[in-house]
Amino acid sequence: MLRKMIVKQDKVIILILTLLLIAPMNLYADSHEEQESAPWYQFEVLVFRRIAPSAGSTEGWALDPGTPNQEQSVQLTSGALTEDGKPIAYRALPAEEKSLTEAWGAMRRSRDYRPLYHIAWRQPVAHPDLAIPISINLASKRQSAFEEPLPVLEGNLKFGIKRYLHLETDILLRVDEDQTLNETEYDPGPQIYRMQEKRRMRSGKLHYLDHPVLGVFAIANRYEMPAPPEEPEPEAEMIETAPATSTESQQPAATVPNTQ
Repeated sequence: MLRKMIVKQDKVIILILTLLLIAPMNLYADSHEEQESAPWYQFEVLVFRRIAPSAGSTEGWALDPGTPNQEQSVQLTSGALTEDGKPIAYRALPAEEKSLTEAWGAMRRSRDYRPLYHIAWRQPVAHPDLAIPISINLASKRQSAFEEPLPVLEGNLKFGIKRYLHLETDILLRVDEDQTLNETEYDPGPQIYRMQEKRRMRSGKLHYLDHPVLGVFAIANRYEMPAPPEEPEPEAEMIETAPATSTESQQPAATVPNTQ
């Protein structure tokens, strides 16, 4: 029975991947060393959770798996996408710029998956050792009179480039079953799952990072800088010359006076 449920879940993932891979993809071929400056990419990430009863049931989970370090991470901001004709890095892109919207909808309709976080943005990409992590956070709806609620989802996404693109994820999910407890019962708190994965990527290809409870779809596309507007060519100056008058044309040429 458990095997059948897992196979059914995998079929949903395969269906989503098939729908998203119909469009032609461009593979990344240029190396970072050949770039005069850091290349720009457009990234899109969809984080989701497995909600089937069997999800994560065969794994042993640590009570305290630690927390992702977000001290050096960057928060995506909202606002204008360009300034003086140039793109602004780490700006969240609007819905029309995203390509995984269909996958989000399919998961919302599924009984086995629940989409959690969907973002897209543009940025220059450096060597993995110098890459800046992108912070992700999803607020908790659980209220407490004694302490601030912990995020449902938090962590980092880090993209770097050598010969290929590299993705590094460190994501923490807190699952609160929201059970009603009486005064004599002990609340064990949410179950915590941590996903730490590394993946080599190719531009234009959809990548799927698997986990017993969490999952990540990620796409990276090379972003070409918009060409600067062409400046109009300066017009040649027109020098007007007045035609000679009839008097000037009839005046005899000057002669050297004879002093002898």
